[in-house]
Parts: sequence; structure tokens; C-alpha cells
Amino acid sequence: MLLVLAVAEFFVVLAVTLAAVLLKTIDARGFLSSAAVGFAVMYGGGIQWFVIVAVFFVLGVAFTLYKYGYKRKLGGAQGKGGARNWPHILANGGVASLAAVWNFFYPGPLATAVFLGAISAAGSDTAATELGLLSRSQPRLITNPSKAVPPGTSGGVSTLGFLGAVLASLVIGIIALLLGVGAFAPFVLPACVIGGVVGAVADSVVGAAVQRKGYCVVCLKPTEALKHCGEKTRTTRGSPYVENNVVNVLSTVVGAAAATALLLAVSAV
Repeated sequence: MLLVLAVAEFFVVLAVTLAAVLLKTIDARGFLSSAAVGFAVMYGGGIQWFVIVAVFFVLGVAFTLYKYGYKRKLGGAQGKGGARNWPHILANGGVASLAAVWNFFYPGPLATAVFLGAISAAGSDTAATELGLLSRSQPRLITNPSKAVPPGTSGGVSTLGFLGAVLASLVIGIIALLLGVGAFAPFVLPACVIGGVVGAVADSVVGAAVQRKGYCVVCLKPTEALKHCGEKTRTTRGSPYVENNVVNVLSTVVGAAAATALLLAVSAV
């Protein structure tokens, strides 16, 4: 019976990943990394954890595609029509996957808190970024609130973006609560919201302080990518090694730590 269940779970992950490729929500090279995340979460946390990751992914795609044409005109839209690539998938799902592996060997509330905090941070950061681009008021630099910055600037924050972060973490928390994830039920929703919002704020702080900024040597447009127009970009400030995916990993680590800290504080009472 266990073997049948394991085989069924394998094909569920495979089917969902293939569907994502066919729907062009992940690119072809993102297939293996997406499958790896899916298998780790499915076998480490079960179908409930996998559903939460699926909800995170659907939310992220929905926020990305919402008014995509307008965001593209602003220069802040994700490339390839919003399709996720393998670095993006691992940056957002890597910590959650490790938590699932941990849970496989040592199941318990700590692994669950890390998982929920990490996935909530990834969801909150995506929502904050995508909705922040639509803000009618100009974003402010989180490390210098008196300074207005163009939409899409790393470290730029807005009220709409903050509300997006709260909304995404609330949705993930509600789904986790309904699925019965975690033995600390009364604190699942707060853990997701705190992990999500704190992780998103950490993303903005690191983005403003040390994330790489530069410009394309071909089209001369500002960019944070390592390559643009097929050429290596020129770094103007920040660390040349801290690009967006590195910041996303740090955001999920902070989100996981915040949710875990809440659990430990509650347990100590």
C-alpha cells in the first residue's frame, strides 16, 4: 500500500510539473528544479505541504501576470512572459525543500515552522514586488524613506506592496490551517503572516543595502541582471555577487527564522 501511494505521489508531482511547463509558467530548463522541489516537499511533508507549495506557485504566477503589459512598459516585468527559470525556482523553494527533507527524517513542529515561514516569505515577497509596481504613489527606499525611487527599484516599498505581502501570507496561512498543517494550529496563521512579512521586509532591506545594481553596456538601461542584451552588465554599486536570487534565498531564510522564533516563544510560555 505504501509503495502504491509513493508511486501515485510521484506521478502527481510529475503531472503538475509538466502542466506548468506546458502552460509556460516555468521554462523547459526549470522542469528539473521544479520537480526536485516538488518531490522533496511531497515525500518530506506529504500532500498537504505540496498543496501549499502549489498555492504559493499559483499566487506568484497570478500576481506576476496581473497587468503584465503595464509592468513591462515600466521595465519591471519578469522576462519570458513571467515564466519561472531554475534559479528562481530554487531561490524561492530551496529552503522549503530543505525543511521538507528535515521533516522526513525528524518530523515535528520546528521543521513545519521553517517550511511555513520560508514559503510565506517567498509568496509575500513576490506579491509585494508585483503589486508594488502598480502603486499610484511613488515607492520609497526602505533604508531612506524620504527618498522616492522608480517602481521596481530593489529596496523600494509602498503601501500597496506591503498589503500584497500581508495578503499572500494570509492566504498561505489560511490554506495551511484548513489542511491541518502543524501541531501548533492556533499559531499557524500568525507564523505565516510574521514569517511572510518579516521575510519580505528583509528582502527590501538587503535589496536596498547590498544588492547589485548596474547597467547594460549595449542598451545602457539600468538592470540588476548579470547579463543583458547578451552581454555582461556593468556594476555601479552594491555587491557584484548579490543578485536577486541571492536576496530571495536570504528572504526565505529570514522568514523561516521569524516563524520558528514565534513557535519557540510560544512553546516557552
